[in-house]
Amino acid sequence: MTSIAADPAVALRAEGPSTAWRAWVGVLGVALGLGAFCFAYQWANGLGVTGLSNTVTWGMYIISFMFLVGASAGGLIVVAGSELVGSERFASLNRLAVLVSGAAILTATGTILPDLGRPQMAWKMIVHPHWTSPLMWDMVVILVYLSIAAVDLWILTRPTVSGSALRRMAVITLPVAILVHSVTAWIFGLLVARPFWNTALLAPMFITSALVSGTALVVVIAHVVERTTGVRFGDEHTLGDLGKLIVWFIAVDAFLLGTEILTIYASRVPDHLDQLNVILWGRLAPVFWAEVALGVVVPFLILTRPALRARRAWLLTACSLAIVGVFFKRVNILLSSMFEPLVGLAPGIPGGRPGQAFRPDEIYIPTWVEWGILIGMAGFFFTVVTVGVRRIVLDRAAGAQTRARAAFSRYMRPSAQR
Repeated sequence: MTSIAADPAVALRAEGPSTAWRAWVGVLGVALGLGAFCFAYQWANGLGVTGLSNTVTWGMYIISFMFLVGASAGGLIVVAGSELVGSERFASLNRLAVLVSGAAILTATGTILPDLGRPQMAWKMIVHPHWTSPLMWDMVVILVYLSIAAVDLWILTRPTVSGSALRRMAVITLPVAILVHSVTAWIFGLLVARPFWNTALLAPMFITSALVSGTALVVVIAHVVERTTGVRFGDEHTLGDLGKLIVWFIAVDAFLLGTEILTIYASRVPDHLDQLNVILWGRLAPVFWAEVALGVVVPFLILTRPALRARRAWLLTACSLAIVGVFFKRVNILLSSMFEPLVGLAPGIPGGRPGQAFRPDEIYIPTWVEWGILIGMAGFFFTVVTVGVRRIVLDRAAGAQTRARAAFSRYMRPSAQR
């Protein structure tokens, strides 16, 4: 169970905010302000202020969406799976994992708005839905997922948590958490004109990498909460046990990626080879090999050694690198096909900006507007997590300990005073 190292009145309600807390709130405020300014600037001037073009029509907004959807699904899959098999090993992380998942899917939804160019027209998807479009499926499953996260948090914050209610919710949560990332993968996988995306393995690869990033994100945030609040999630081995799971997730994810690469090279289909070579030896090669080395090999070597996994610094290093590796993987998946134009005829494809020459291979470089909006989205994510930790994780943990102390005091009274 979640415990408080010190008295709740001291640990959770100290006299006045600390300097570190004020600094953190200031950082979040600056990030949110910068994001709002850049979003308003892009809204007023159009997508021409971004690095997107006629060839590279999706960029950092969609990459971030892919990453955040995965991060939201990963932690919740582990929690729901534990509930289904009746394991209490990670019960102390339930509230935090659901909170992180909900914050990630909310932020992922927000990253779609600047990519639309005209976000004020988004309501038309609801009024005039096209049920044959995977984008519509994605919107529906995300709304269902948000509802499930809200219900889970409501159950977990009751004075008495119902184990049977959690198990019933887990039966719903697990398939929806898998589906939310599968539908995202199908948005790409059903595009026949993009050979590197058009593979049945894309959805399983999205799910396995989501398990890596989502579980690693829960470990990192849990450590920060422990260090800054006095809360302890389980015993000293709880987060290390999550590290064991990440080892298996990394192994399966690497196997699926290797299978895809081997299949493409063995089949020798020209279009598939061209797009694969973009990430192996072309413009995305530095990102791909950084993904393999830093996001797969190094975390795997660290987490497979019990002595290193038991040391918190090594565990956090491995989890942080795994998160970065999954983000790089999203970059490679999206841009590998975008860097190969659908029309290869001379003189190329115009970029869509005045005075821009025709070229067969468009280069995508995110502008300061895109980075500013993404910083704002990161600020939004950490704001939701920070408020949730203070209002849900800490307050509920303090309340549970206070009730336990009161019950213990009543039990210890002399019989004459009962």
